[in-house]
Amino acid sequence: MSQRPTYSLDEIKSMLLDQLDGVVAQYAPPAKGSYTAFGKYFTLNPGRADRSVGSFCVTMTGADAGRWNDYAVGSVPGKGYGDVLDLIALSLDCDLAQAVREARSFLGLRSDSPEDFARRKEAARKAAVRRSKAEAEDRARKRARSAQAQAIWLGGQERIADTPVEFYLRDQRCIDLRALGRQPRVLRFVPECSYYHEDPKTGEVFEGSYPAMVAMATNQRGENVAVHRTYLARDAQGRWNKAPVPAAKKVLGEYHGSAIHIWKGIGPRGGKPVGLRHAPAGTHLFMAEGIEDALSIVMLKPEARVLAAISSETSALSPCPTR
Repeated sequence: MSQRPTYSLDEIKSMLLDQLDGVVAQYAPPAKGSYTAFGKYFTLNPGRADRSVGSFCVTMTGADAGRWNDYAVGSVPGKGYGDVLDLIALSLDCDLAQAVREARSFLGLRSDSPEDFARRKEAARKAAVRRSKAEAEDRARKRARSAQAQAIWLGGQERIADTPVEFYLRDQRCIDLRALGRQPRVLRFVPECSYYHEDPKTGEVFEGSYPAMVAMATNQRGENVAVHRTYLARDAQGRWNKAPVPAAKKVLGEYHGSAIHIWKGIGPRGGKPVGLRHAPAGTHLFMAEGIEDALSIVMLKPEARVLAAISSETSALSPCPTR
């Protein structure tokens, strides 16, 4: 009796990724309002009572092809994010073993001849090579974006007093940094910062150059990985406000899992506190969504350590516009 051909989990995933359009059509079908933008396909979450398109998406290209996220759910494996097999499990509300059986059926692996088996094995190998190459290219792109982000921040003015940044924070958000005696070092001012935005639904492009408040985002290893930009312009009353553009706040770089270290606070004996990475266990910190909210905490509790998340998901799974 001949032995049934077997495929590894990685080979099954590779074959699914080679047919990703069909997988998505089957297990995350289009719904009213579905659209594709920047290599991501947005539709309703097939695993819950999702009422509107926008929070659930599947990456269709690049090294992360097949990965999906539901930003409304958050960092819950299999519910808030996962890979192509997890997508099948999510859609059918089943476990991984059942999802693998479903994948084999979808791929037509149940009745493989020896010739089919050899052909599929070779196809899976080639797909793995392509994925490895895509991952290497993706890492290179991430390094380039992080370098560009650092260049923007380093090129900004360290002193923000008497700049549009100070006026915007003071007049629009009632944040008077001079009352603190010093400014957060993470904030800088760029007089002319390039702006680019492409509407994901219409493809309309907005380009220009605006003054900007910029802040560096740091990951858990203490590496500067992304720059957050708040574009500014004078409003009808002549006051500095957010620029009248589709997305006045943008992030450049790999900001997932990072935060903006707004304020170190005051040490336990009144001196300068240590950096967050060296803070003792049990150290309290405050975290807010966005720079302005974080600065408001600083104004109320200047002794506290305060971080700003780029989104309510602490930058781990954020749909914040990037470019």
